[in-house]
Amino acid sequence: MQAGTPKLAYLPLMVACNLGLTLPVLAQAQEDNQDVEVISVKGIKGSLIRAMDIKRESTNVVDAISAEDIGKFPDQNVAESLQRITGISIDREGGEGQLVTVRGMGPEFNSVLLNGRILATVGDPSSMNWDGTPGGRAFSFDILPTELINGAEVHKTQSASVQDGAIGATINITTMRPFDNKGFQAVASVKAMYDDMTGKAKPQLSGVISNTFNDDKFGVLLSFANYQRESRYEEANTAYYFKITDPLDGQDYGQVYFPRNYDQIVQNEERERNSGTLVLQYAPNANMTITADYMHSNYDVSGRQDIYPSWFTPNNVRNPELDANNTLIYADFVDVYVESMARQSDASSTLDAYGLNVDWQVNDIWHSELDISGSKAESDPGKGWSDVVVGRPGEFSYDRRQGQQVPTMTFDPLRPGDSLTAGWTSLQGTELDDDVFSAKFDNSLIVELGPLVEIQFGAQYTDRTLGKVYGETEGPLPWIFADNSTRIPLPESLFRLFDADGFLSGASGTPVNQWPTFDTDEIMAYLSQDEVIAMLDDPEAARAVLSRNGFGRVPDQSAYEVNEEVIALYTDFNLEGELNGMFWNMVAGLRYVDTTSTSSGKQIALLDLQPSQNEPNKVFAVYSDDYVPVEISNSYQDWLPSLNSNINFTDDLIGRLAWSKSITRPELNEMSPLTSYGDGQIDGLTGSGSNPLLAPYTSKNLDLSLEWYYDEGSYVALAYFNKDIDGYLGTSVVPETLVLPSGSYNYEISRPVNENNTEVDGYEFAIQHMFSSLPEPFDGLGVIFNLTKVDSQSSEDNLPLIGLGDSQNLILFYEKDGFQLRLAYNNRARFLQTKPVTSGSRQRDGHYVDDYKQLDISSSYDLDSTWTVFFEGINLTNELTVKSAEYANQTLQVIETGPRYALGVRAKF
Repeated sequence: MQAGTPKLAYLPLMVACNLGLTLPVLAQAQEDNQDVEVISVKGIKGSLIRAMDIKRESTNVVDAISAEDIGKFPDQNVAESLQRITGISIDREGGEGQLVTVRGMGPEFNSVLLNGRILATVGDPSSMNWDGTPGGRAFSFDILPTELINGAEVHKTQSASVQDGAIGATINITTMRPFDNKGFQAVASVKAMYDDMTGKAKPQLSGVISNTFNDDKFGVLLSFANYQRESRYEEANTAYYFKITDPLDGQDYGQVYFPRNYDQIVQNEERERNSGTLVLQYAPNANMTITADYMHSNYDVSGRQDIYPSWFTPNNVRNPELDANNTLIYADFVDVYVESMARQSDASSTLDAYGLNVDWQVNDIWHSELDISGSKAESDPGKGWSDVVVGRPGEFSYDRRQGQQVPTMTFDPLRPGDSLTAGWTSLQGTELDDDVFSAKFDNSLIVELGPLVEIQFGAQYTDRTLGKVYGETEGPLPWIFADNSTRIPLPESLFRLFDADGFLSGASGTPVNQWPTFDTDEIMAYLSQDEVIAMLDDPEAARAVLSRNGFGRVPDQSAYEVNEEVIALYTDFNLEGELNGMFWNMVAGLRYVDTTSTSSGKQIALLDLQPSQNEPNKVFAVYSDDYVPVEISNSYQDWLPSLNSNINFTDDLIGRLAWSKSITRPELNEMSPLTSYGDGQIDGLTGSGSNPLLAPYTSKNLDLSLEWYYDEGSYVALAYFNKDIDGYLGTSVVPETLVLPSGSYNYEISRPVNENNTEVDGYEFAIQHMFSSLPEPFDGLGVIFNLTKVDSQSSEDNLPLIGLGDSQNLILFYEKDGFQLRLAYNNRARFLQTKPVTSGSRQRDGHYVDDYKQLDISSSYDLDSTWTVFFEGINLTNELTVKSAEYANQTLQVIETGPRYALGVRAKF
């Protein structure tokens, strides 16, 4: 961190300046407070009406969801509820909604707030997840229990008073407060969650108790939620297709799409999350409310993967067959190892969040709010996930000639008594921590200056630090058994037969149904025995590592952390009036943001390059013996103007026009200060690293919409949006000159850089209709339909933006006389998940997620005013997640998570 005055020290000065701006205006206008009678409508209809009213009354383009009652959210998962909103799609992990994409902008482009506050996040604690590197800004929604949520607002347009950092949308999730429902309130719920893939049910409990005292001047709310799930998912996996020009079986086929591997994976997992909140509210008078709140969540995940892996190399191919696109669809592989693999993991994550809020109606025209908050998230991989491979020499055939999703593998099957030998053996895991502190001071003034009716202004300070430490088994232990001149035999007693009967029953193809499996700890214990180590070519190297840490995970000293300090000042001017008898209002604002980031870590330093004695143009690197600290700072300032305007063509027909400039800061894990420098030919020196000097993405946004609210709870909306994004990240080779003791050397360093421009545009259509005018009992019917069409153009390539895809939702519901029924259908069209990358001399194709459709159901019946029974079903039709490469028949992943059902009872007192 750079020396100097901390930015937080300026916060009192900013507050004082804000107050100074306020005082001269206080005498300009007075307005009487009005008492408003609140009529509370519960259930599906009440929830939809409240959400519609939020959308209708907002100056910004906003969509919302609302709890149907205390402790009763529409779906089992917050992300699953958000996907019902127009323009929102989700990514799932293990069949559960986890990450949110808005209008084609991926999770890292959206800001997620809890009660208006940035929330620390470390993602899914499962350390067996190969999908990407954890430690970004994307918020993982599965850590939030829905039973504690009151509602969510999705701000699709920016205003100066809204938290910066989102090009896609700002999603504000609100939790329950005792003053929301005054008096004594208590709700308890218990349900059994049945997972069709495991055939087992697990209990889930939740409860909320709230009360107000002393004439409703003091309130307390306590809530808890226990979530348990025992799940299984099955996956056919090809890591990627890469383009090769190698001869196959002695023949030149030109450029061939070659699959890297084929794995069958069965994962069994147990998850448990315990969450709770405590909220205290105090109203010393009618004009002030003080709220203190705390939330804790602990998420434990233990799992095991049984894997039948097959690795493909071009020089082992015989009798290849290619399709019209030159994709390998059949081959015999000879002189290979037929293998079995297992992974085991125990991991956890914790989240603690606190806040203090003072809401003060100073007088009739001045409202002020001070909010101080903090949150800390940590992930602990435990001992790490174990990765153990065993096998024997053999050969197999790979056959996808029928276009099936799961290939037919023909070989002499592995069995426990096959004289299996040890291969790759390792423990790995990543520790993450994310620490956020924020303080903000918001004000609003009612004024009477022509069309100007309100001024909002404020200041915010945020300090965020992300730390990342990766650890693995110390070398050469992981590969020493596989590389030994004579493979180490393993006793038959360590193995048992794994039965995968019915594997991916919903997919086409002929999978492998049985293979040997084992306990990874038992294999490691056996390989640690001295008589086994003695069989190695270099037993002393193995003994040295085993004496220090065994197979244990050793933290990498090249850990790093990124600190980010942000100061924001903003003002919004609210204007309104009439134009030819039509009411209009407009909010014009400006937000100034000052960002300073400091990336620090340790790395092995390049001390010098020494010339080769035999090759004049070749140099060898001389590295430091120890890790040395490295720190790089960056700062940038942004002015973010915004304009949101509405006009009521009639009382029920509203037109909206919005324009803004917004930013999204780079992913924190792209800002590591570490760079690796290689050696070799002087005219071909290369290296790679992250980039702590990245600038933010900037976007100029245009929104147009028309909304018709034609009946209670019913409306039609059509919207168009355009985003012109600058500074989109790409990987580029950057020239860099290093001055070393032996001279100056020119390197080509591969880094992420801000180099691309991308334009996104699309439209949204939504209709919500309640058939209240139909005769009984049909007056309880309702329908919601929405769709989003998006497109993108990039200056870099002809590929779509990652995550960009059309989506549709259709929801049918019925509610009458205490009975509720809802059917929800969601479709997300094929979208790009990862772009092609070059690895060495070969290019890996990008990954696409194919069309995905899901049907869910929920129903409930009120036995009386206290007791309700309910039923829920998720993924009723057992849809598969399918991923493919450039061509649809280049299947990469087929994942089956199965349906889930819940039956429960809820009591409200």
